[in-house]
Amino acid sequence: MEYENAQKLKEKLLDDHDGIALEDLIDGNEIITDSGTCYDIENKSTLKFNTLNQEKAREKILSDLKLLNGIGASRELKLQNEGYKTVEDLVEHERFGREASNLLKIIDSCNNCYISDRISECYPKSHPMSLFSSSFSNDEDFIFLDIETLGFSNVPIILLGVAKLHGNEICVNQYLSRSVGEESAVLDAFSSHVEDESVFVTFNGQTFDIPYIRNRMKYFGIKKNLNMPHFDLLHFSRRTWSDKLPNCQLTTIENHLFGIERIDDVPSGLVPAFYKTYIKTQNIGPLVPIIEHNRQDIITLALIFSRLHDEYSTY
Repeated sequence: MEYENAQKLKEKLLDDHDGIALEDLIDGNEIITDSGTCYDIENKSTLKFNTLNQEKAREKILSDLKLLNGIGASRELKLQNEGYKTVEDLVEHERFGREASNLLKIIDSCNNCYISDRISECYPKSHPMSLFSSSFSNDEDFIFLDIETLGFSNVPIILLGVAKLHGNEICVNQYLSRSVGEESAVLDAFSSHVEDESVFVTFNGQTFDIPYIRNRMKYFGIKKNLNMPHFDLLHFSRRTWSDKLPNCQLTTIENHLFGIERIDDVPSGLVPAFYKTYIKTQNIGPLVPIIEHNRQDIITLALIFSRLHDEYSTY
């Protein structure tokens, strides 16, 4: 049924957009990179975004004595009963003082990468403690990221969407390959967003998006460090909502949490077929739902990230 509905949608889109140029329908600009040209679709929208403030995150992290080697739940309780309520209280402790001091230095460095790495030594990446490390980054450093490809491995990226926060706005840039020959320019355009302080926020991006981008960059000889702090919301979502929702697909989460209903959406698995139809016919119709699908995915990432901070604020 999903396939049949998608086929009907594609035929309708082809009819509705016959003879219409991309530039006439989708506002954007051709941009020039070191690797060539691609099409940049930019839009902004208002977004209420919340993260746990840094001081509260620091307080929550330092109240967990189990972050120190040799301290489990029972020893933590014993130390708390002795008056050691926080890691700071243990700085002068005969056994745990040195490690407490080292952890305190890491936290007070306010370096998201160092803090995240230290927490990951004790907890899985889906743990609330891991999310708290994101509070040590500025909102402007988060890169919400999603890609659309022609398959699952070793085939071109056709659309790469990134979003960044500026005040109460989320600014989305979608870099489109109008032909597969523009993929390297798309990767170049994406690279321009990645800075030393950047933090990736994705949905299954640790397994798919970032490794995929890295491999395609290697193919084209594009050198860019992508070893940034990374918050993969798929894992946080499963931990938080798997027992409350039918599944933890992105569209299911956004529908149940935010009431978002997608209209004329193209399923991810049919994106390659829609794009190939666009290439074959040079009719932009099949591109329209791909672009909207990608844009909504990115905005939903920011909404979920913010909601997770609300959920974990009482942890």
